[in-house]
Amino acid sequence: MTSYETAPDLKHLFQPRSIAIVGASRDPTKSGGMFISGLLRDGYKGNIYPINPKEPEIMSLKSYPSVLDIQDEIDLAIIAISNNNVPRAISECGQRKCKFAIVHSAGFAELGINGKALQDEMLKAARSGGVRVVGPNCMGIFSPQAGINTIVPYAVMPMEHGNVAFIGQSGWAAENSVLLSRERGYRLSASVSIGNQSDLTIEDFIEYFGEDNNIKVIAAYIEGSKQGERLMKLAADISLKKPIVIWKGGSSEAGAEAAASHTGSLAGSYATFEAASRQNGITLARSLDELFNLAVAFTCPYLPTGNKLGLLLEAGGGAVASADICDKVGLTVPPLPIATQQKLDNFLIGRIPPSPSLKNPIDLVWAPLNEMTTIYTTALDIVLEAVDSCLMMCYAFLHEEQFISNLESVYHKHKKPVAIVPGHSSEQRQGMPMLVKRVIPTFAMPENAINALSALTNRAAYLKSRAAE
Repeated sequence: MTSYETAPDLKHLFQPRSIAIVGASRDPTKSGGMFISGLLRDGYKGNIYPINPKEPEIMSLKSYPSVLDIQDEIDLAIIAISNNNVPRAISECGQRKCKFAIVHSAGFAELGINGKALQDEMLKAARSGGVRVVGPNCMGIFSPQAGINTIVPYAVMPMEHGNVAFIGQSGWAAENSVLLSRERGYRLSASVSIGNQSDLTIEDFIEYFGEDNNIKVIAAYIEGSKQGERLMKLAADISLKKPIVIWKGGSSEAGAEAAASHTGSLAGSYATFEAASRQNGITLARSLDELFNLAVAFTCPYLPTGNKLGLLLEAGGGAVASADICDKVGLTVPPLPIATQQKLDNFLIGRIPPSPSLKNPIDLVWAPLNEMTTIYTTALDIVLEAVDSCLMMCYAFLHEEQFISNLESVYHKHKKPVAIVPGHSSEQRQGMPMLVKRVIPTFAMPENAINALSALTNRAAYLKSRAAE
């Protein structure tokens, strides 16, 4: 493989016309059974070929002793057998001209020298037969467009095709990418767990997702890059079209050691990775929670033109906390122009108790329940005239269609980022994903929202600097 080899066309990995399950089982609690039951449940339309020499039929599907016994073309083999048997299975896939194989089995390079030798044997068989491999030691893929979910096959997920792609060098991270997308309200185009990256690497997936115009955000958890120079070259090109958000594990000595034993990765210098990432347009996350918060943020269709932030709140404590965070992340909270303050005062007088501040932060004190929608959205309309983005912490019923509709109208009128934080996230959680689905970023806490708005501001500045080159 050359340093900048173009990624293979992964269409038939994420949208295979046929799937062989090597290690198929009648038992729906075993992986080989869950994969089949999940494909049947989630509406996969292609042919499914269970592979198990001991069973003539599994879940009403004809079972085959080997992939060699299948006469039809196979796009994807999902392999869930003991590690020692994987090289032979991959060799047979190659003989049947199978395009891709996902090796869920563990016990390879992550175990050290002996495991690395077995992984090399597997890879030699794959290359000999032209099979491209995801893994080993991985959870596979989530492809809602195709009705495939091997990452959390036991979970019933909405098969709604979205615009966020996730790449995870950890099954745990990939599992959460799928499960939390439902909770947070954004929808995945695809998620892939890459494990040991024996063949297909993070760079291959970033390149493929970068070329997909339907994907608007690429998010990834990685522990090590096997082609660091290629990664940064890809990022420099792709980040001009869409944001790339990465949380890199192994930033500490202990973390690097854990990465080596987890996926056999050499984590490398985090400081070097961090500097190169910022230079090439990658947005860095510091936790899995922040990674998904940033994915939510970048589904926003607008970028700020400056760093002036409006804070529109109905909570004095929230105003103080938010202002403190802004100072740390480079956002300013300037006083609103006198004319804007007067406009706010004229609107709010008689609707709320006298406010201690209409300068910024704007304290709405207490909005009557029957006027919350009008007060919040009209105040936001006024504030957005004077700032580049806005954080609105409110107690409105976020799930009510009238509130969402009014909010959307103001949001798209000004074409500026607005982040919503509910006053009581536990009580208003029902409405949070509803707003995110309408591309209005929503977060449980103000620090999450402000960090997200800071990331949008930094991306705008990066794109401006690149355009000036």
